[in-house]
Amino acid sequence: MPPLDVDTVLDWRGRTVRDAEGEKLGILGDILLDRETDLPAWAGVRTGLFGRHESYFPLEGATEADGDVRLPYTAQQVKDAPHVDPDVTLSAEDEERMYEHYGQGSGAAMVRSEEEVSLGEVQRRPVERVRLRKVTVTENVEQTIPVRREVVQLEHEPPPEGRIESVEDAGEAPAPESVEDAGEAPAPGSGERPS
Repeated sequence: MPPLDVDTVLDWRGRTVRDAEGEKLGILGDILLDRETDLPAWAGVRTGLFGRHESYFPLEGATEADGDVRLPYTAQQVKDAPHVDPDVTLSAEDEERMYEHYGQGSGAAMVRSEEEVSLGEVQRRPVERVRLRKVTVTENVEQTIPVRREVVQLEHEPPPEGRIESVEDAGEAPAPESVEDAGEAPAPGSGERPS
């Protein structure tokens, strides 16, 4: 089976990890690269309440099955793996303990190397340890966004030509007409007596 590439393993992050019998172990978390090949060599499975505990396992033999990651190890073997601090560089001793725990003996050193060409010779020297970690970053962005809204506009037009008549407001009542005939009775409630 060819070694797993970085893109494949990164795609597995957040997926359910199952043991050899199909028992759910947890969620795939951190990934550690091989020091010589820069290919994924170890991965962590988050277990426990809120996924706060992470047990590391070798990716060799891990496969994808029905959208989950399937390991060739038992659940107990993964849960009993030596504790590794994810925030500290994996030491050679920790690496050796993990290889022994999974029955693989000494594994390849996990050090990132660079080639230096010197008169036809190829030399490798340790440069740094690389760990892929997916994090969520919040970024504040100022951006112009078009906003549509309806508005009412008042348009002024010149008056029409010709004679302009007076116009009453629609909401006002017409002015009362005066009563000149003395023989009419006053309006009820006015307080006046007829003469």
